[in-house]
Amino acid sequence: MFRAVLPLAALVLLSGCGLGPAKLPATRMDYNVAVQRSNNEEMLLNIVRMKYFEQPLFLQVGSIASSFSYNVTGSGSATLPDQRDFLRSIYTSYAPSISASYSDSPTVTYTPYQGQTYVQQFLSEVDFERFAVLYRSGWDIDYLMRVLVARIGTLDHTFDTRIGFDPASHAKFLELTKIIAAMDDRGYMDLVHISQGKDKPAIAVITMRFDTPAEVKHMEELLGMDIQAKTTRAGHLVSKMQLINVKEHALSEAAQGDSTYPLLPMRLRNCLRSMDVLAQGVAVPAPLAANRTGFDLRSQFTDICDIQSSATRPTDAFVSVKHGTYWYSIRENDARSKEVFQLILNLFALQSADPPKNAPLLTLPVGGN
Repeated sequence: MFRAVLPLAALVLLSGCGLGPAKLPATRMDYNVAVQRSNNEEMLLNIVRMKYFEQPLFLQVGSIASSFSYNVTGSGSATLPDQRDFLRSIYTSYAPSISASYSDSPTVTYTPYQGQTYVQQFLSEVDFERFAVLYRSGWDIDYLMRVLVARIGTLDHTFDTRIGFDPASHAKFLELTKIIAAMDDRGYMDLVHISQGKDKPAIAVITMRFDTPAEVKHMEELLGMDIQAKTTRAGHLVSKMQLINVKEHALSEAAQGDSTYPLLPMRLRNCLRSMDVLAQGVAVPAPLAANRTGFDLRSQFTDICDIQSSATRPTDAFVSVKHGTYWYSIRENDARSKEVFQLILNLFALQSADPPKNAPLLTLPVGGN
């Protein structure tokens, strides 16, 4: 019997030697899924906070350090009777004992966004280069226009978190967005960020192709400006315009004659104001709406992102969080809201910067098992 214990102990020891490499794929995937889920939940929580006029707070996962430990112990005891005991049928007895333990002790480091990092990531307007990057990486121009553009041409697309958009301006902006989206679907639109040569800043240029002069006129009416469409050698009506920040437009008009392209004034939102667009799609529970904790603007915003609320945790959610006494969620089958939510996460990543090295860190051991 004692001889049988030795192979068993050897087997346990050998399996412990291979446990580390065997655990790596599983634990890596577990942490990957956990970080992704927590990122989604943190973003949704902050969007809901903004709906109720609360300050958002983000913590960056700086590092995940996981230590593995294995322990295998074995012992054995034997009773060796006197020879006379054999006559009483008392024989030698063995009592082997083998035990093994495994533990995983991860430590997660968080860095809060604050100071210069906070200003750069959340309060700085999205620049045209990032706008072009998002467009050329495949994001729908309809979503980019609705979420990021605060003004284009003479159209003001800002909103008040209590009353929403100006109805007339919003209607024109939606019509403009619909035309541009249809143009993009036909391959009649492009947006590029191009270099002007040495010692000159790069510029963003938007190209639009029209089928008829009437379409050109309608676009000019919506933008409130001359887009200077020209007929190409192929017979197409094409307008190429340089995007320029609204604040710089007045200074640039004097130099219009020196510009290669007509100037299309545009102002993009910052990351916080873009999140605020999604926040207006939050379904405010009736008691909170009654005491004016939040204002119901869903009629203007749910076609962008529909965030449901409920008294209990939803079972069909892509992502859900609890805020106060209510649960807020995006449904698993709501593809549009999920896509726009991912757009905000991508924008967040584009605007992000590495935290300062002297930023305070919050390091938490999250237990072992």
